[in-house]
Amino acid sequence: MSESIYDGLEYLYAEQLNGKRVTLTIKSVSGGAEFFCPTSKKKNVGFDIAFEDTPKKLGVTSVTVRRQLRAATGTENPEEMTGKKITLYTEPSKKSVSGEAIRIAKA
Repeated sequence: MSESIYDGLEYLYAEQLNGKRVTLTIKSVSGGAEFFCPTSKKKNVGFDIAFEDTPKKLGVTSVTVRRQLRAATGTENPEEMTGKKITLYTEPSKKSVSGEAIRIAKA
């Protein structure tokens, strides 16, 4: 039996951070990820951030996280983000099923 209900899932979820700040190195940024928004009941198209430090990806669809990613990396060009470190943390969110959302800060 798996050790976690998140085993086998390719994405990171806020509750997996356990309230900690986690610094990771960006391996790649690729587009086309689709996510279902429980609040709007719509599919949002975004992109994935893959990391060197974990097989889990961060799926990004919100404008807030896009802006935080740009501020943390100093660029909006996905190719220029490769190799840069970012810190993931959580904050309360009424839009999230778990009540938490992942946010990005400069490492």
